[in-house]
Amino acid sequence: MFFNKNDKIEKVDKILTNEAFEELQVDFADINLAIESGDHFEVHYHGTEDKQPVVTQNEQQLRLKQPETDRKNGRFWQKGLFKIEVVTSSDVGKVKITIPKDHHLREAYIGLASGDTKMRDINIDELEFGSASGDLKIDKLNVNKLSLSIVSGDAKLDQVKIDSGNADLTSGNFILKNSQIMKILAVTTVSGDNLIENVEVDQCDLTTLSGDNTIFGGNATHAQIGKETNGSHLKMSAVSGDNTVK
Repeated sequence: MFFNKNDKIEKVDKILTNEAFEELQVDFADINLAIESGDHFEVHYHGTEDKQPVVTQNEQQLRLKQPETDRKNGRFWQKGLFKIEVVTSSDVGKVKITIPKDHHLREAYIGLASGDTKMRDINIDELEFGSASGDLKIDKLNVNKLSLSIVSGDAKLDQVKIDSGNADLTSGNFILKNSQIMKILAVTTVSGDNLIENVEVDQCDLTTLSGDNTIFGGNATHAQIGKETNGSHLKMSAVSGDNTVK
């Protein structure tokens, strides 16, 4: 027999705040996050009442923190010592943050223990993202300083303009497409592949201990793409995986 852990927990669907902010700080345990442009400021939450994030707004900074709880998502079946956990998409809460289009955030710190993150059409001076388990997907991002750290999950970036930054993945793939690197981007993966496709960069350095390095279909470790020797620079390093530049 299945038991629903959420039977006695009310679900809510509400706007947490619509106040303007310049800095964003997010601390979630197991909530999915979406940040996208719109015509106004808004933070919307859909999920169980006991996991509704606490909102703290001080001057120009917005903080969202998921309260601590021992309850996990989903349903379970148990007979004696045997237990089976089943988690569906409807069991996981979601926060959607809307920022006015063309508004420029000064800083965003996002930390997730478990949950997927999507970002679309955002302008940020400095973005720091950390996740223990979950995928990151970014479409249309302008960022001066980027720092990504993912333990288990993939990072997929499309139409991104990066001044400088780094991406560190332990177990997962890194994909960057249709983008522009202004100064330097360093990508490191332990177990996973790195793919760069249709990205404006002057120089590439690829290293791997167990895998292949490919630039424009040929095996290589270094390539000068542009004419300027002091132009933008891409470094990719993998312990077990392939580095590919197309």
